[in-house]
Amino acid sequence: MPPKKMPPVRLASPAPSHDDILHPSVAREQIPLQPTQRDTPTNIIRTESTVSTVRIEEKVPEEKPLRIPFTNNLPPAVFREWFTYAYMARLPLQEVLERALTTYLQDKAQAREPLPPEQEAILAAKEEAELSRRHKRYTK
Repeated sequence: MPPKKMPPVRLASPAPSHDDILHPSVAREQIPLQPTQRDTPTNIIRTESTVSTVRIEEKVPEEKPLRIPFTNNLPPAVFREWFTYAYMARLPLQEVLERALTTYLQDKAQAREPLPPEQEAILAAKEEAELSRRHKRYTK
């Protein structure tokens, strides 16, 4: 008795390829498979292959919140504590500093008062400079 032919098995969803994992910004569009011919001779093995077209999406920079860089000098003991805490808590230095300042300023009413016009102009210039720098970086 000849072996019984089993119908081809199709997966419910295509398994991701290595390229999809390594390069997620490249989207793949599946081209529908052509129907197989039913009248092919039984001694010919026919395999179906999936052909994918690759569409490269234009990368749009994610809008990150505006951050204004600044520098400061700290006593070595304070910097050591900050650095040690960030390392032990597995947090970036920036996040520890931001949390500390936010917590410190939370109950300070003076931090939310309007600035004098000349100080507001200085702050606006810093924000504008950072926006301009960001725009130049993304348009290169």
